[in-house]
Amino acid sequence: MKLYVESLLPVDPNTAWELFESAEFSQRLESKTNIQAEVLEERPDGDNKVYRHMKYVSGTELPKMVAKALGSKSLTYEQFNRLDRNTGRMEWRVELPVLKDRVSVSGTTTITDHDGGCRRVVDGDITVKMRLVGGQIEKAVVGEFEKSMGRAVDIVRDLIKEKGLA
Repeated sequence: MKLYVESLLPVDPNTAWELFESAEFSQRLESKTNIQAEVLEERPDGDNKVYRHMKYVSGTELPKMVAKALGSKSLTYEQFNRLDRNTGRMEWRVELPVLKDRVSVSGTTTITDHDGGCRRVVDGDITVKMRLVGGQIEKAVVGEFEKSMGRAVDIVRDLIKEKGLA
C-alpha cells in the first residue's frame, strides 16, 4: 500500500529541514500526536549526511484485530533515517519490533525548492504479509502515518509563524 503526503511551506529547503529535525519540533510532535520519540543513535554518515535511529511509541490504541496480530495495544516502531543535506533527500525504513519478516515499510522524504518556498514529499510503501489481517494493518498504519504527517507539517507552519520566517 502506498504512503504519500505532499506539502508546501513558505521557507527554503534548508530552513524546513532544520525545523523538522529540531528538538522543539520533536517536543511539539509528541504533545500533539501522543507519539513518544526517542533518539537511539545519531551520527555523521559522510559528507553533510546524517544517520539517525529513532524509536516511536504511540499512546493511541490500535483497533482490536490489529492489536491482537501485533501483540500490542499501541503501535511501537523503530525508524532508520539517512539524510543527505546536499540533495535534500532522506531515505527511511521502519521496523516493527515483532513481525519484522512480515512487515516492510520504507520510503523517502524530499524537500526541494518551489515557488515561494519549498515542497516536501513523503513517499513510501508498506507491505504486510499476513493472511486476513494484513490489509487492515496496512490501512491502520497508513491512516496513522497520514495523520502524523499532517500534524508534523502543521507544527512546522506554527514554528515558521512564531519565528517570523515567512
